[in-house]
Amino acid sequence: MSSVKIILILILAASPACNSGPQQSGAQQSTNVQASTAKRYHLKGKVVSIDKPSKMAIIDGEDVPGFMAAMTMPYQVKPESELDKLSPGDSITADIVVQDDNGWLENIVVTGHAPEKK
Repeated sequence: MSSVKIILILILAASPACNSGPQQSGAQQSTNVQASTAKRYHLKGKVVSIDKPSKMAIIDGEDVPGFMAAMTMPYQVKPESELDKLSPGDSITADIVVQDDNGWLENIVVTGHAPEKK
């Protein structure tokens, strides 16, 4: 076999390995691992107060099965723009996201508005 044919065979054999798709950086792989370790729980409760500078809302939450008993506590809200749609007294549902030692609310839905004061 000529050396040209051998080189062509080696190039063709190596081609699929070169097209294996984009490789993820270490940061991307770390983010994917973190996302898979986050746990989510469904929260149903009532807004007690909002602290926009701290990006927090205090929620009087019902029992969260498999996570915690009913209690009133502050939650960080992500994205913080979600705070704009909340008012004290609103009934809400949301996802509690717990990752490592951090927890926050996402996907907040207002299910009932606070009664208007007269």
